[in-house]
Amino acid sequence: MKASEGAAGSPAVAAFSDEQLGLRLTLGRTEMFFSNATAGDFGGPSEAAVEALEALSGIARDHWAQDEQTHGRRVNVVGPGEENAPFTRPADAQVSDRADLLCAVRTADCLAVLITGTKAFGAVHAGWRGLQDGVIAAAVAEISKLDYGPLRAAIGPGARGCCYEVGDDLRGKFSAYPAAQEQPGRLDLARVATAQLKALGVVDIYDCGICTICAQPHDFFSYRRDDRETGRMIGAVWLN
Repeated sequence: MKASEGAAGSPAVAAFSDEQLGLRLTLGRTEMFFSNATAGDFGGPSEAAVEALEALSGIARDHWAQDEQTHGRRVNVVGPGEENAPFTRPADAQVSDRADLLCAVRTADCLAVLITGTKAFGAVHAGWRGLQDGVIAAAVAEISKLDYGPLRAAIGPGARGCCYEVGDDLRGKFSAYPAAQEQPGRLDLARVATAQLKALGVVDIYDCGICTICAQPHDFFSYRRDDRETGRMIGAVWLN
């Protein structure tokens, strides 16, 4: 687990804490959490997993902003006074500035990218399709409408360049990110996400550095490693 350097090259000022149920990062008023396999399967989700996150965040499940993920770039924005109806629309990013709301996305090789300003925050589901189509940029644009402060982001466990084997056609879609293709025949989603976040002006980026594919099954779920038969982890962000 590690924190990246800030945009100016100075050491990151916060680091992930390794807890029983996953990785946690506190940035000012914002709490960020990436679950592990011990926390349970959020694909269903299991009752135990939901209860664990409710206890950790203090936010009941009916105040979680999450939807059916389609590997697209649609962003769901939940503002003050708006009714939150989980899983009622296709959306791969959740954004809000409400203190009573938790934004969440589910992953199992794709990245959960959590973003925060001084008061607004969001969770992004970013696989290669979402990264190609600009889901991070779409989420940053919506957060910036609610928050004029500097943005910071955290990147959770996902498919990394050490293990994520892809064809030349897919590598070609990311030719603008040579650092994500240092290993022949492989693609590093986190490096693509990092480059996109930097280009969007995000001032600090914290990357946990964990590859789900080569992680142990009892630690993190992986769609590719487990031949599609696997659970889902959650990336969640809320205000403390």
